Amino acid sequence: MNSNHRTPEEGEAATAASARAVDAAAADWLAARDGRGWSPERQHALDDWLAQSTSHLVAFLRLEAAWTRADRLRALQGSRGAEDAGHVRDEPEVPSSFRAIARPAFWTHRVTRWGAGATAALGLALSIGLSEPGGVWPWRAGESHVTAVGERAVVALTDGSSLTLNTDTRLRTEVDARERRVWLDSGEAYFDIAHDARRPFVIHAGAQRVTVIGTRFSLRRDGDRLRVRVVEGRVQVDGQSGASAVLAAADVGEATRASLKLAHETPQAVAGGLAWMQGKLQLDGMTLAQAAAEFNRYNRRTLRIENERAAQTRIDGTFDVNNVDGFARLLRAGFGLQVEERGNEIVIR
Repeated sequence: MNSNHRTPEEGEAATAASARAVDAAAADWLAARDGRGWSPERQHALDDWLAQSTSHLVAFLRLEAAWTRADRLRALQGSRGAEDAGHVRDEPEVPSSFRAIARPAFWTHRVTRWGAGATAALGLALSIGLSEPGGVWPWRAGESHVTAVGERAVVALTDGSSLTLNTDTRLRTEVDARERRVWLDSGEAYFDIAHDARRPFVIHAGAQRVTVIGTRFSLRRDGDRLRVRVVEGRVQVDGQSGASAVLAAADVGEATRASLKLAHETPQAVAGGLAWMQGKLQLDGMTLAQAAAEFNRYNRRTLRIENERAAQTRIDGTFDVNNVDGFARLLRAGFGLQVEERGNEIVIR
């Protein structure tokens, strides 16, 4: 028997181990970059590591976002403590753009500055969160999780999986000793699923279904349309049309009521599709109509394109998802379009 042959279970376990190694390396890079002695040479080495694999880039982006949010939450906690000491009752609000919904029971510490970057950053990616001062939102089976327009959130499940919810997303989770299930009712989420060959992770999105054992991917549901983007591992997509396919890393699937279409993306396109995890919107040749629709997902102050010719204008660039006013200024200055503000609406002509 060939000693290099692996059973499917061994292959999945190796994939999970590889993912953990990538996470650890990303955390080490992040800790080193934010420490002392960072040099242009080290930055070049980091850039080379990020360019080696999409999984490297995605892991780094996720941990970097968690690190940034932790700094903000820690500053908030410090302000809260200072106010308590001075008997000030007006409490600052938790930033609404990113929050954590639940975390595993074994993470009960508050977020603090760490010295051992790898271990703490890996834990932090799933454990950021504030409810009442010092409190933890416990996870329970069968719960619903919702993000408002412009909000993102992390849901940490007891099996070690984590879900990052994008703006205006609704999903339900149910994880117990026998099965792991999620219902994506609307919106978009990034799934980092812990390996468990005995309990496949099944996601229901209307009549569509996605089945995984352990992998990383994103799902976006708009009504009956489901878009699947795989970062690492494999997922099986069963479409409403009756078509079924297995997607691997950098594969993209779009399932509708009538069909299931597949494509393969470049690493840059995969990273661009996940830019929302850093609060960014990467347009990459979208029409102005498409770009406006994307901005409107994240903002209550919306864009409306009144002219069909303007709507077909192609736009490139990366923008903060909530910088709709800056985007409108660019359209006026760079494209000569007329921009008119009408209450919570920006009209482009």
